[in-house]
Amino acid sequence: MSDFQDPNQANNTLPDTMVKIKQLPSGGIAYPDGIEIHYKPYTFGEVKMFSQAKGNMSSAKSTENILQGIHVSGMEKGQLTFFDFLYIALLRRLSTMNAIEFSLNVACPECQHTNQHQFSWEHLRFEDIAAPKLPIITDLCGIQDIKFMPLTVSEYLELTKLNADDDPIAIAAKQSSLDYHLAYNTFKNALGDDASTLDDIDKLLYHDLKPITVTCSNSQCGAQFPAALDDEASLISPFRKSQSTDGARIRFGD
Repeated sequence: MSDFQDPNQANNTLPDTMVKIKQLPSGGIAYPDGIEIHYKPYTFGEVKMFSQAKGNMSSAKSTENILQGIHVSGMEKGQLTFFDFLYIALLRRLSTMNAIEFSLNVACPECQHTNQHQFSWEHLRFEDIAAPKLPIITDLCGIQDIKFMPLTVSEYLELTKLNADDDPIAIAAKQSSLDYHLAYNTFKNALGDDASTLDDIDKLLYHDLKPITVTCSNSQCGAQFPAALDDEASLISPFRKSQSTDGARIRFGD
């Protein structure tokens, strides 16, 4: 589950240009057997809505809007892992551009030079989830058989209501089978082996799209650095359109 195929080659079986997803960073191990996930490119109205928001849209509202273009059969779409959701959100974004190749504009962390890096669908690679099976079960802080699952979209939205979506302790608490408040207080005060175990669980549950390696084009620098495609600071635009718009689509007068 480490490679990606151009979704434009997929067979659409749902209306509204829905595209079936065959691969996910989680490998699908967090989901029931037989589920199907489809997404569609952003509509003109959605693009305008996000553009007019100019980064001022809340994380919760943005997440809810992106979810509207995702269809899941066999489970609630809110049960998607948050990292899978971020990946699907990127697919929606790339598909909207109707391009074969893309241009990634990102600043070098060493010299701040803005780099333009070309990539295609074939460059997308996954950091697969390390846990071979789920849930992860462990004893922590004197409590036996605590179960851990990857953070879901629904759980992420719950954390945004608590203003805790960037709090690693809150995220760990949501991922556990314990009552949230009990888990938060327990994990916050973990020491020694318990703290190390929590770190290990975080690594085992991690899964995401691998960053793309960029070489700084500044001749005085040349540093290589990873660039995350889902980073808001990284601007993605079409590099070569698969089908260019020609004058035949536009007429003037009568």
